[in-house]
Amino acid sequence: MTLAAVGITVRFGAIKALDGVDLEITAGSLTVVLGPNAAGKSTLVRGLAGVQSLEQGVVRLGDRDLASVSDLERAARIGYLPQRAGVTGPFSVRDVVGFGRYASRGGRVGHLPVEAAVDRVGLASEIDRPLTELSIGQQQRVGLARTLVQIDPSSEGVLLLDEPFSAQDPHEIERIAAILREFTAAGGAVVAALHDVSVAWSIADRAILLAQGRVFHAGEAEATLSPVHLGTLYGTAFVSSSHGPVPASRSR
Repeated sequence: MTLAAVGITVRFGAIKALDGVDLEITAGSLTVVLGPNAAGKSTLVRGLAGVQSLEQGVVRLGDRDLASVSDLERAARIGYLPQRAGVTGPFSVRDVVGFGRYASRGGRVGHLPVEAAVDRVGLASEIDRPLTELSIGQQQRVGLARTLVQIDPSSEGVLLLDEPFSAQDPHEIERIAAILREFTAAGGAVVAALHDVSVAWSIADRAILLAQGRVFHAGEAEATLSPVHLGTLYGTAFVSSSHGPVPASRSR
């Protein structure tokens, strides 16, 4: 099953956050979305998740308009993780991760047990703590655990992640990268909006470069994340290194 955007446009007042974007996400792929600030990355992820109103265009899940898919089926197929948890109230880590079980048609049955998902993101010792007592990085990982409970990759489920690495230390970046690779290897698809080019280079199968709400370049990660494309996109010189493209000012 594919998730596709066909000519989607999103406007906030006089600003076009997305302008006629076309893309297709296929099972078994990890796609990164990069671009300067205000390029439309978060808006694109929200649009693919069906939580952002479109001025024009359509998002398709398989051969169906995502807007026609029931909330329950959408929740069973697509897991959306914003930058911040967006959860208020006296909920524990166990509670928040357990919300992912409600995407199942049977109710209260998830793809992974809550405890297994929490352990997978390295937070087993925090499972009964209030979410609000955790650091931002830990809260991000709680959200990821919730999507692992919610979405079954073997049913071609999709994870849509907005800056999942932004508050993580190097060890946790490696942990999350491994989780995402396992998810795609099991048949799922991942789309992650990122700022860090080096992380994108290390994890991506495909890449989408956005500029002013439009697709500047898209394709296989190695070709798309070239110094030439990135230099034009960000307005600063990039060079190749053993760890992928880096800004020229940081090369050694």
